[in-house]
Amino acid sequence: MITVFDLDGVLSRADTMATLVLARLRTRPWLVLPVAVLALAAALAPAAGSLRPRCNRAVVHVVLSGVTESEYTRLAVRVAQQLAARPDNVRPDVLAALRSAVADGVGVVTTATELALAEAYLEALGVGGMPLLASRFRYSTRGPRFADHNVGERKAETLEEALPGASIDTLYTDSSSDLPLARRSGRTMLVDARPRSAREFARHNVPFRPLRG
Repeated sequence: MITVFDLDGVLSRADTMATLVLARLRTRPWLVLPVAVLALAAALAPAAGSLRPRCNRAVVHVVLSGVTESEYTRLAVRVAQQLAARPDNVRPDVLAALRSAVADGVGVVTTATELALAEAYLEALGVGGMPLLASRFRYSTRGPRFADHNVGERKAETLEEALPGASIDTLYTDSSSDLPLARRSGRTMLVDARPRSAREFARHNVPFRPLRG
């Protein structure tokens, strides 16, 4: 039995990848308009569909165009450390649940956030080295591109690949994009979720417990 944690919206109130994108965008103001259009399309798209991830990938590709792997890694570590240092960015009860699960050897984080950024954030929280499933980049002269976007149904696939037959005791999430995992979970803790996400869980008859605060 494992306890599975989403990252953005659960272990970080801020969207880690969006925070990194904004940090980069501050040095590339001419990209604000195309990014704003893509971000609006993503915000209006259903969380459980394919359009939102496509728009989010496009935003990342546009903003990180031409960035090398070493440049990206430095930016990821800086952003992760800044987020982890913000006392209002982490719910103490969720962080305590994560640390308890890690101590018991049953904690797993699965996230759409890119691997280096997620690793740096967990390291800054003091739980570095725990099992982590995340999105991955490939690099070229054009900059990083998603080689594997760990979102939606893909999260269920990567979890099964990493831990075949693993049974989920508890899932901590904030989004209906994690319905594929919630259907496999004994219980789902919906952390500070928007009403739209809660409605989607209810519409699909997937029980959950709201966790607010």
